[in-house]
Amino acid sequence: MLAKLTAARIGLSHSAVQDEDTDPNNLLGRPNGYTSRASADLPGGDTTGDKYSIDRGVVIEVFSSAGDADRRSTYIQGLLKNAPILGTEYHYRSSDGTVLVRVTGRVKPTAAKKIEQAIAQLQE
Repeated sequence: MLAKLTAARIGLSHSAVQDEDTDPNNLLGRPNGYTSRASADLPGGDTTGDKYSIDRGVVIEVFSSAGDADRRSTYIQGLLKNAPILGTEYHYRSSDGTVLVRVTGRVKPTAAKKIEQAIAQLQE
């Protein structure tokens, strides 16, 4: 998905695929975690944020099932709703539901909409 989003020219830069040593959440390959994770900077994100963090722009998490991706999205959105000081995120899903694309809420809504449209076009 990272390569496809980069090719869609939505402004991604400094993209990186995380491994078990660089995964900031320590969920990669672990029970109830994701099977792969990638991140990238996005205009509107905080380029001074922690490397590989959602603050910088976008994070792509791939799960073995749509249910696992649903649980992760629901968990994150619940935390953010109950603790607004943590910020906000846009969440988009692949057509099969196993890929969760998280975009920092610092990105303007019009830019987030372009990302949503790019994801939808990638799946057609």
